Amino acid sequence: MRKILVVEDEDMLRESYKMIISTEPYDLDVAKNGQEALDLCALKDYDLILLDLMMPVLDGVGFLKRFKNPNTKVIILSNLSSSDTIEEALKLGAESNLVKAAMSPRELLSRVRYEVTSL
Repeated sequence: MRKILVVEDEDMLRESYKMIISTEPYDLDVAKNGQEALDLCALKDYDLILLDLMMPVLDGVGFLKRFKNPNTKVIILSNLSSSDTIEEALKLGAESNLVKAAMSPRELLSRVRYEVTSL
């Protein structure tokens, strides 16, 4: 079973992503910030991480600076379509950026399925 971690500080979005992704047979965890995500990653190896960039405690770029697992695919979830922050995250190992505001639940699930099957 593929392991997925969603890292999102907004409660409503985090719960929405959880409901959408949990319709599939994945081992799914959620975290509110980069530090919680690092703590979870110390306990479990994830196949895919969906990572918000703008979060309290430890943001997405801070997470990527500390997270070192070349076997885990990281996809950025952001409302930014392009910025220096996204470019930095991509240089640190994130594979791509999904714009949250432009993505329907169906599109999110489709992208997750695609990413998981391409592992």
